[in-house]
Amino acid sequence: MIDYYWPDKEELAQRAVRLGTWCYQVSAASYPNGSPWHEGTFRANLTAPHQYYLFAVVAGQLCGFISYTAILDEVEITNVVVAPQYQRQHVAWQLWQILLQAQTQPVHFYLEVRASNLPAQKLYKKLGFAVINRRRAYYATPVEDALIMALEWKESNNDGEQVAATRVNFSF
Repeated sequence: MIDYYWPDKEELAQRAVRLGTWCYQVSAASYPNGSPWHEGTFRANLTAPHQYYLFAVVAGQLCGFISYTAILDEVEITNVVVAPQYQRQHVAWQLWQILLQAQTQPVHFYLEVRASNLPAQKLYKKLGFAVINRRRAYYATPVEDALIMALEWKESNNDGEQVAATRVNFSF
């Protein structure tokens, strides 16, 4: 069973070193050319203002996450990562559903995705995202364009509560 966990900023700060290491390791294992972010970047982001993480956890072990920056009515998705052994098990879909259903007001979501990452694009389109622009040679390893995708989220069944994310114990 997969649990989903949204730590508050205080807990993110307390666990920044361990979570930053884990985020880096899973990111490195999940991308064909290794993690595009350094371990220190994850650690810094875990404690940065307006930066949030939603984690997927199996038996006390982290198996995926979404990180994002939220300011007013705009959310920029900075990472969607699922450990290789949990890919194609709807972990990313569930993370997205929790994030979207938690919104209590209209929100504009933005993200960048590699032009070659067709599985991610398919997921984002299924969620309602549309391509709004292209950044030429945005990614460095290998050099590749980024597609900028956007979603204007207007509906939610949530009345202000954080949905479906529970407090779980991590085993590290």
